Amino acid sequence: MGKPSILLVHTGGTLGMTPQGSPAGLAPGPFLEGLLERVPELRDLADFDLEVPYNQDSATAEPADILELARLVRQRSAGCEGVVIVHGTDTLAFTASVLGFLLADLGKPVVLTGSQRPLAFVRSDARGNLVNAVDLATRGVAEVGICFGTVWLRGVASEKLSVHQYQAFDSPNLAPLAEIGADIELHPEAGRFARQVPPGLGAALELDIHVVTPHPGMAWRPAPEGVKAVLIHAYGAGNLPMERPDLRAFLADAATRALPVVITTQCREGRVDLAAYELGRQLEGFGAISAGLHTRWAVLAKLGLLLGAGKGTTEVRAAFGTAWAGEPTPAGIWPHS
Repeated sequence: MGKPSILLVHTGGTLGMTPQGSPAGLAPGPFLEGLLERVPELRDLADFDLEVPYNQDSATAEPADILELARLVRQRSAGCEGVVIVHGTDTLAFTASVLGFLLADLGKPVVLTGSQRPLAFVRSDARGNLVNAVDLATRGVAEVGICFGTVWLRGVASEKLSVHQYQAFDSPNLAPLAEIGADIELHPEAGRFARQVPPGLGAALELDIHVVTPHPGMAWRPAPEGVKAVLIHAYGAGNLPMERPDLRAFLADAATRALPVVITTQCREGRVDLAAYELGRQLEGFGAISAGLHTRWAVLAKLGLLLGAGKGTTEVRAAFGTAWAGEPTPAGIWPHS
């Protein structure tokens, strides 16, 4: 029996950089040969088909790049058992969230990975992350997730936590899809989630969203003209200083303009529950929408896809009460023990 076939997609990032910090040359043939020379154990795991749609620092990622990546994976993965995407870490959680929604029905593993130090360095996490990502992509678990350090995380539930630790990512409100040590231990629920992504999404990713991170004493001014939605990273379970007239005017203006206002939290983990406190209930009175257990990146991905499809407040409200692709909801799905 032959080795599994893996589609390897390289988009840039730290993993492929030279010791000088610049992107390595990424002509597909030479790059794959160089990769297999540096990490020869990959030959034991799979055969590879390499695609390089672009080569860039992930901090420069634009919506069109992520949509192009989603289309490429869907078009080129038909003959492969799985997909590995090498990506910079800065916007990896956001890309994984968008792909987690758009590729939820792909039916095979899509494993995103990267590194904190380039593969060319003697001390680097790149080799281990690559080997683990390829191994996971051969196992037939239909998930879109981030493989980094000792975990594989569902993409739509992931966050970057550190700029230098090798264990750089976590899914704060959901247990890992797999724990990676001497063996890979898959969670028994990995791959088992209802796929409920609305049809018609993915032609555009509209991210003209007014994002606000409040602090005490902040002045609240109306959202700029032309924005399509408002996202507020509130305190705790979704609290804001509702006694302030300028905040109430801000919210009333958004309601008059039919802008969806979504509330997430500045906290690393936990649920936004607007009904928990009087301040949150006042927010609800202005039509604000709770993001529940969604990460900030999953919130932006959902909002961007809905707005890109011309949807409004009604559809946004419904979306944040529904798990499209296994993202945690208030009902709870195998949270951290």
